[in-house]
Amino acid sequence: MGIKRWNISSLREEEAEEFSRKTGLPLLVSRVICARGIQLGEGLEQLISPGSSLSSPYCLRDMEKAVVRIRRAMEDAEQIAVFGDYDCDGITATALMTGYLQTVGARVIYSVPDREREGYGLNMPAIDFLHGQKVSLIVTVDNGISAHQEIDYAKSLGIDVIVTDHHTPRETLPDAVAIINPHRADCESGLTYLSGVGVAFKLVCALEEDEQGGEMLGHYSDLVMIGTVADVVPLVGENLIIVQRGLEQLSQNEHVGLSALIERIGISGKALTAETVAFNIVPWINAVGRMGPVDDAIELLLTDDFPYAWDIAGQMDSLNTQRKEIEADVCAQIEAMLAADPALMRERLLIMAGEGWHHGVVGIVAARVMERTGKPCILFSLEKGEARGSARSVPGFSIIEAIAACSEYLTRYGGHPLAAGMTLLRENFDNFIAAIQAYAREHHPFMPQFSIDVDCALHPKELSVGNIAALSVLEPYGAGNKSPCFLMEELTIERIMPLSGGKHIRLTLSGKGTSFTAVYFRMSESDFPYRRGDVIDLVANVSVSEYAGKMQVSVIVRDLRYSGIDQESVIRAGEAYACFLRGEYDVLKEVDILPGREGIALVYRYLRREKTYNYSPAELYYRLMESGAEYAKVLAALQVLTEMGLIETGEQGQLICVPDPPKIDLELSGVLQKLRSLSPAHT
Repeated sequence: MGIKRWNISSLREEEAEEFSRKTGLPLLVSRVICARGIQLGEGLEQLISPGSSLSSPYCLRDMEKAVVRIRRAMEDAEQIAVFGDYDCDGITATALMTGYLQTVGARVIYSVPDREREGYGLNMPAIDFLHGQKVSLIVTVDNGISAHQEIDYAKSLGIDVIVTDHHTPRETLPDAVAIINPHRADCESGLTYLSGVGVAFKLVCALEEDEQGGEMLGHYSDLVMIGTVADVVPLVGENLIIVQRGLEQLSQNEHVGLSALIERIGISGKALTAETVAFNIVPWINAVGRMGPVDDAIELLLTDDFPYAWDIAGQMDSLNTQRKEIEADVCAQIEAMLAADPALMRERLLIMAGEGWHHGVVGIVAARVMERTGKPCILFSLEKGEARGSARSVPGFSIIEAIAACSEYLTRYGGHPLAAGMTLLRENFDNFIAAIQAYAREHHPFMPQFSIDVDCALHPKELSVGNIAALSVLEPYGAGNKSPCFLMEELTIERIMPLSGGKHIRLTLSGKGTSFTAVYFRMSESDFPYRRGDVIDLVANVSVSEYAGKMQVSVIVRDLRYSGIDQESVIRAGEAYACFLRGEYDVLKEVDILPGREGIALVYRYLRREKTYNYSPAELYYRLMESGAEYAKVLAALQVLTEMGLIETGEQGQLICVPDPPKIDLELSGVLQKLRSLSPAHT
């Protein structure tokens, strides 16, 4: 693995100073605002004070059709079914729509597919069950846009379907009574940032004739906020209003089920932010859908009985613990697979499969693997002749477009540009992998990189409670309005301390006349490739928290690397070397990766001193950088040394010097011979 790209804004300090003078906002806040290109006027006003009015729900295509059909079902006492999804967005949407219809006296039941047995979305067995329950109208929430066959089947049984969804439609829409989806090509609402529960909420507003949404926000903003935060949709436009109102409502403890959940989690009485919701409440709700039937989570959100809600929250606690254990096991298997087969990392997409991997955790594990490796990742669970996959991608590579291009091998698929799911027969597995890798090669000779957006530089002396607390004017944070990320350069590592039994580390860093501590989550001391005395650059999120009754600044590491790295040359070199390993030689006309004898000797001497090197080739390059090493040539040198039997790779991916190796002639290296034939200097 190479390095992650840091997208550092081109902020001019004088611009931020002028902005601060005009607005009266603190300089650090002004830097962030200017770095994000927010101007004086409507853009700034919407960020700091987004207001309380929503757009008319009727700006969404087919809203009138949906309202007319639901009202007719209510008048005729038809049995309505709300069909949802098993993630937090779908669970909150199901509870919202079901609870509303119950409140207005409709005959309504809900149904959510079992992740293990049925998978995502509307399906034939579920329709058969609902038909047996005398259902004549299905309202989908957070799904349905791709359910063409299923909706046709429902119609054949005399069941009408209304779709509310926010996933990307295919070229043709299903034949439903109404399809409310802001991503429809013929929908001009501009509300493409809404979550699934956000779209369902607009339907509720329309049914209540609440044109500006104020009254319904007073009833349901907490549920809509949780689903919105959970689905990581952009916190812009109406989502900002929803999240702000929802946080206010949640803090008032009026929702019985959520109050019980908050108390069980242990955050009762604490300040609630969007990040608190994302890292505490959302995982507990998601755990139910990941580990089993979601009925308990929906009942928690519908009940007015606190003791009942308290018991359900306890069960959710157990499921969340179980989810963490299974997730850790799958992560460990993936680490072992990557160490055993380095060729996996050479491909544009990292695609891996495991027998019986729990369907409920592969998505979240794929996200972690994608972030760690910087590559789009698809993880498949293999079971009973099927492969069910969950994908996570990086900006610039639409995973749903890539999957759709290979849909001939799939039985089901759906999702977003950055996240998707699919099912295929195992007999088509190899063909699918070949097809999607070929798609990536055709459309991206150099793959987009996982990147971190950095707002601006921060001097360590600016890490005061007052300075950092002022940033709260920018909240709520989330997709589209992320927590500010700062760059701090030329810091010396003074101390490395393990936390939480070795799961995390705390760093003491010094630079520019001051020192501070920073926490690096999910980084163990044994995996941390840096040492005391190393000089690094750091990108981090900062916040103010309370500890032992005292307010203090918290610094959370997003990424770090040695000072002085030329990131563009390293990224390009890494891609060029990967192209060489894949047999894609055209790129080597532009990038020379041929190591000289001295370069190979430099790498070998260092590894002999170390005997066993536990970190990545990128970290090895950083150690040798001051000696004139070039990244791609270090990678090629390692390939030559491995080929010639001087080093080998251990079970955990460590580089090991072979003791007492025989004398070798580098001129016999096939890798060197091939590189010479391709090198610009030798052609």
